[in-house]
Amino acid sequence: MGTRQRYDGTLLKDISAFRKINPFVMRGRNESAIYYTQLIEIEETHRFLKEYNRHRDREQRISLFHVILAAMVRVIALRPQLNRFISGQRIYQRNRIQIAFIVKKDLSDDGDETNAKITFSPFDTLEHIRDRANVRVDEARSMDGNESDREIEFITRLPRGVINLIVAGWRLLDQYGIAPRSMIEMDPLYTSVYVANLGSVGLDAPFHHLYEWGNASIFVVIGRPKRHLLPVGNGHFESRLAIELKYTLDDRVTEGYYAARALSLFRDFIREPQVLLDPPDLSPELLDELALTAAPEAEPEAEPE
Repeated sequence: MGTRQRYDGTLLKDISAFRKINPFVMRGRNESAIYYTQLIEIEETHRFLKEYNRHRDREQRISLFHVILAAMVRVIALRPQLNRFISGQRIYQRNRIQIAFIVKKDLSDDGDETNAKITFSPFDTLEHIRDRANVRVDEARSMDGNESDREIEFITRLPRGVINLIVAGWRLLDQYGIAPRSMIEMDPLYTSVYVANLGSVGLDAPFHHLYEWGNASIFVVIGRPKRHLLPVGNGHFESRLAIELKYTLDDRVTEGYYAARALSLFRDFIREPQVLLDPPDLSPELLDELALTAAPEAEPEAEPE
């Protein structure tokens, strides 16, 4: 597939000349951004969650956010080109499936925010993903915060000139693929997908920019569930519960048709989450294309039901 040159990815060589030239013509992520809105009906999803959670303890319940995370992991496993990124004007296949998102420590205007970044297995089920997410969210909400918070707190105490030198030095190391492993692990913007779940605080979804820092090629904003008039056939419309998602994607990593099919698959998984309770059947060819070399951390032990 390519020659390993970075800690977090494999350099892709067997791609078209058109793909290779794109990072030179479109140098930044926001210059290359594609914006897309998707409205997904969740009536059946809501019924599934209600039935699944009926006799389960709080720690064992599945939320809509868990379903969305699981659908993202499953789609990346089945559509590996989504797990690519641009660095140093070259295209890499990311060697892990990772999702990062903001965690608000308390629901107030002044409540601190932090980040959680989770490594997933392509074989993770919905229940595995629930467990991984719950552990990371609890860690992020702890009073001590996480390593990323502590590093940023330290750096921002330095003089502005020193901060600029640190940032410039990091960009140079990243450009040549020699950024330290510890910093890539810590930074939430080195991730497959960055998610903002505004629905959890009762807000609708806006479009979000892609960060030029890090290498996240996809940003997803989730809006609050609410009723929409949706077509039901024969020219009729009915009020249905749905969520709106806003995507910002780096157009350089894959073609539009491939991404559109992936988003259609993502919608299907959201609408039929029971499929995510079983691991996917991934062929050796698909696993080779994924090029995953780092396994996720050990799964947290689930509490007995």
